Amino acid sequence: MLLDVQSITKVYAGKAKSKITANDNLTFSMKEGEIFGLLGHNGAGKTTLVNQILGLIKPTSGKITLLGKSILDSPEYARQICSVQPQSQLPLGHLTPAQAVSIMGKMRSGNKHEVKKRMNMLFESLDMGEWANTEGIKLSGGIRRLTAFCMAVISPGRLVILDEPTNDVDPIRRRYLWDMIRKLTDDGTSVILVTHNVIEAEKAVDRVAILNKGKFIAQGTPSEVKSSVNNQIRVEINLATDSKDITIPGWSISSHHQGARTIFSVNPDFVPATIEWARAKIQEGKIMDYSLSPTTLEDVYVELTKGKEATAV
Repeated sequence: MLLDVQSITKVYAGKAKSKITANDNLTFSMKEGEIFGLLGHNGAGKTTLVNQILGLIKPTSGKITLLGKSILDSPEYARQICSVQPQSQLPLGHLTPAQAVSIMGKMRSGNKHEVKKRMNMLFESLDMGEWANTEGIKLSGGIRRLTAFCMAVISPGRLVILDEPTNDVDPIRRRYLWDMIRKLTDDGTSVILVTHNVIEAEKAVDRVAILNKGKFIAQGTPSEVKSSVNNQIRVEINLATDSKDITIPGWSISSHHQGARTIFSVNPDFVPATIEWARAKIQEGKIMDYSLSPTTLEDVYVELTKGKEATAV
């Protein structure tokens, strides 16, 4: 067992003697070579959980062990075992990606030649070599984000924690980045992936937990988590540019909107009626196109968390 989190609860003192429960009796474990996805709204309690795993804050109750050693007893041990890419952008200043990554490799006691070799491999795999010697102040947000990822994995610990690693990264390099995240596990390295990008995360993680108001509301493999709505069909429609609103069929089970994209779910028995409805809306000029597919992890995430305002940190 690489990581074992047992009944972790973290309570903060709030205003007027009130208390805020950031993490509420959380339990999960990880084995070596596994990618564990941690999903949740801003304020759901993800950062608090990660900071406890890193030994940066102490839980109110519960225990955390890394490779059998208590983080509560030896918080500095976590920093030796873990590598982290924080959610916030790193201020590179006048450092180039090559300089920043090389310095981090040395700080983690990497061999000079091995660090350079691995850095070149990372830059090539992420197609960012042309910016390797460009000052940080001249880099785009996406390249700075990729640089931060390289800094976290140039000499990775046994556990790598990546907080929103694809933020600001363009679609092509996001695909390269997901490939690199998977390759991290080839030598037994484990990864905690903190992300809002549920669709892409579904393809990358081995197991996932959905955190809301400090509690896990679902946990397991993507298939296990999706089984809660496994008898539903996902319908996605793209609204026409001049159509600001559309009435979803009364037989839909749930729905949500993302800009010009609307997604709703139906029971399989209503698929023929849904297709007829979609075709009619196309003829009316209300929608541009539509697609039907099995339920995704994103659908489950939205269904389980919709209407639930998070209050944790």
